[in-house]
Amino acid sequence: MIHTDIDQNFIKGAASAEPVNGGIRPWRLPHYRQHLFPSPGGLLLEKALKTADVRLRFDTDATAFVLEFEPLEPAQNYLEKGHAFDVVIDNRIIQSAYCKGHASSAQFKGLPEGRKIVDIWLPPTTSVTLTGLKLEKGSFAFPAADHRPLWATWGSSLTHCMRAGSAAGTWPAIVARKNNLNLINLGFGGQCCLDPGVAMYIRDLPADFITLKLGINTINKGMNSRIYSALVAAIIEIIREKHRYTPLTLISPIAYPPHETEPNDVGYTIEGMREDMEKVVRSFVETGDNRLSYVNGQKIFNAEDIAQFSADQCHPNAEGIELMAEKFNGQVIPLLINKTASPHISHGQDNNF
Repeated sequence: MIHTDIDQNFIKGAASAEPVNGGIRPWRLPHYRQHLFPSPGGLLLEKALKTADVRLRFDTDATAFVLEFEPLEPAQNYLEKGHAFDVVIDNRIIQSAYCKGHASSAQFKGLPEGRKIVDIWLPPTTSVTLTGLKLEKGSFAFPAADHRPLWATWGSSLTHCMRAGSAAGTWPAIVARKNNLNLINLGFGGQCCLDPGVAMYIRDLPADFITLKLGINTINKGMNSRIYSALVAAIIEIIREKHRYTPLTLISPIAYPPHETEPNDVGYTIEGMREDMEKVVRSFVETGDNRLSYVNGQKIFNAEDIAQFSADQCHPNAEGIELMAEKFNGQVIPLLINKTASPHISHGQDNNF
């Protein structure tokens, strides 16, 4: 097999790509602007390094190849198979490889003959420093642009989806593949704390659709109605600075039994968050923002779903994640599509990564 170097032109679904020890490491936030993303212990940036829904996209005639990377960190205990890598062609998962901790390559073979666009979806569970792609002798692999509409979605661990059954099995990935969208997943496990820096990053993306699933990570951190409402309004306003006409949907927290009606230490509840988000969205719509919409998170995953598909009253298992995708596709995607009738919206822009 012959070695092919990987550069940033191969990488999609990432905000930036950092050269590291002769390889390249994707980030889901711009690593060169780390000062915008402060968090205790650097946890937000740590989660931004995990490659949820980051892909290598290339044009190739190879039927077998080996993706090489620096040794992976150990997989979490609930990941019995290890870290997942998926080959996707025409939005279908063709083959999956599962790598244990310290593995340094993922092998794929028996792929369809002929020229094709291949996406290798990287695992949501770890950071990956890519060092190369090995191809069959005589084969080629060239970076391929992605001109599909760009969808950016921001959320918590429920969007990060580290319990997904495979790399392209997160609910954002399932929805993106079903609707032929170019996805950037800004789900950060435990770190969706309404950070203005993340809103600024979304503002600067050439996004065609934006969804924000906000709140659940803040309920145990002294959040109250006054602060939450103000931050949600500020996030909308920041994004609207450059996305005046872009369809934007906010989704309130899904069912969360521990704080559904039980108040936190300052008397706030998940139920209260839903009411406040809806009020904020309504106030923007009343002032003329007719491409903004709200969805109650319980329509995406309710208490019965939590009881059936979650072992910790919060995080769905792989089957539950697939159900979230189905409900999101039914509840949210039609709202976005129905709000695209504007000459000011330009579809099919390609983000650099």
